[in-house]
Amino acid sequence: MASLLNYKKNLKHYVTIKLQLLYGDICFHRWMEVCLDEELPPTTELEEGLRNGVYLAKLAKFFAPKLVSDKKIYDVEQTRYKRSGLHFRHTDNTVQWLRAMESIGLPKIFYPETTDVYDRKNIPRMIYCIHALSLYLFKLGIAPQIQDLLGKVDFTEEEISNMRKELEKYGIQMPSFSKIGGILASELSVDEAALHAAVIAINEAIEKGNADQTIKTLQNPNAMLVNVDDNFAHEYQKELSGAKKKKEENARLKERDVYEELLTQAEIQGNINRVNLHIALAQVNEAIDMQDEVALMAGLNNPALSLLEVLLKNSSWYLARLFDTKEQRTQVTDYNCDFKLIAVDNINIAIRNCDSNMTIAALMKPEAQLPEVYPSAASVYQTELFNLQQQNAMKYLAHDELSIAVEMLSAVVLLNQALESKNIDAIKVHLSNPSIGFNNVEEENLQRYADTLLSIKLEAISQGQQYLSWNDIQNCIDMVNTQIEEENHSKYSCPFNSSFLHFNNKIHVK
Repeated sequence: MASLLNYKKNLKHYVTIKLQLLYGDICFHRWMEVCLDEELPPTTELEEGLRNGVYLAKLAKFFAPKLVSDKKIYDVEQTRYKRSGLHFRHTDNTVQWLRAMESIGLPKIFYPETTDVYDRKNIPRMIYCIHALSLYLFKLGIAPQIQDLLGKVDFTEEEISNMRKELEKYGIQMPSFSKIGGILASELSVDEAALHAAVIAINEAIEKGNADQTIKTLQNPNAMLVNVDDNFAHEYQKELSGAKKKKEENARLKERDVYEELLTQAEIQGNINRVNLHIALAQVNEAIDMQDEVALMAGLNNPALSLLEVLLKNSSWYLARLFDTKEQRTQVTDYNCDFKLIAVDNINIAIRNCDSNMTIAALMKPEAQLPEVYPSAASVYQTELFNLQQQNAMKYLAHDELSIAVEMLSAVVLLNQALESKNIDAIKVHLSNPSIGFNNVEEENLQRYADTLLSIKLEAISQGQQYLSWNDIQNCIDMVNTQIEEENHSKYSCPFNSSFLHFNNKIHVK
């Protein structure tokens, strides 16, 4: 009898979910037809039809025409898809849709993964994202609002989203899409949703840069973090902010995911541990310098150091041995610093004498402690470093200035080598390298940059110029961006789709 009741309960839940999904399909099906100004497959076939991402890319073209065009949509007429089914390149369409949403500022919490669409791993999540997108576009005045058909149906068992409830506790508002939110959240237990929401709240606090607010979110029990110390609020804020920015930079060329740019719970805990460790080490070093046994023992017993068998009776011995060791290391560090200063002096002399061979040899000295250099491009280093030296008020480049300049110049040399070998993939990688420091590099324009640079490189060689300078390449990037912007501007002169004006004529909710 109990098993029969459970079966009926599960069946009822399944039917409810399927009804929610069906009505959600109807909502965004009609909305997409209006935005795209074309007829879509029947609602029952739409999930399958969205897997190739063509309709999603067309939707991206509707609200971000400067970013997505028909030429960029793979298999835009779906002839290949109809002939032989899905191809891995169809995922490019979904990626374009995700990037288009990013370009208009839709919060990334709503984004599905490409596999959610391509492999149908989480179609409800994709539907939820489209609902969020529709409201966002409506607020921007770009598209009509999805009609809430879900409210017209009387469900006997309402699904309330755990995710939504938990996020609202921290003032993070998720759009209300009637029952549709429950479909997504049905995959999360209450504990998982609470953890997820707490982590998102931490990330938002980090983004705002308020250390006091960040420490409060870190101490939320739902975040399941340990060893969080009130006294280190500013240190946590600084460390976590740096880690988050680094993650955002690394995520630039990857597919979209909720945690692609947000720090995960494990990453947050790792950064907390790192701060605790650094502070504990600083306390130990201060105690050694002050010859303070009590402070030293407190530092050595700090849980962040994870030291075992620290015995109070050995405190004097610990202090004596650590003091001697630190003194020896300080002396070695001083020696290394002296050698480095001498190396920097020799580099500046070589640069000033305009001797490229002498300059490259000085740059390659181990004691100079500089990034890798390439002897084949000795003249490049000499020319650029000489110009940089002349711009300096002291006519002298310090070690940090040399380090940054050499790293950038080496990146430029590698890019020139890729241009010489006409290796398009390598050219794109080097253009995106943070070390090279180019401004306004747009990922979608990388192919155009590469093609244009190849032409400029050939012309430069014909005129006796073997290497393109950093400025040459930056000017090329700026020129290509301007050209593409002008092309898009002439192609899309009207920001509003005409279908927006006829929305009410095409949709009638009964």
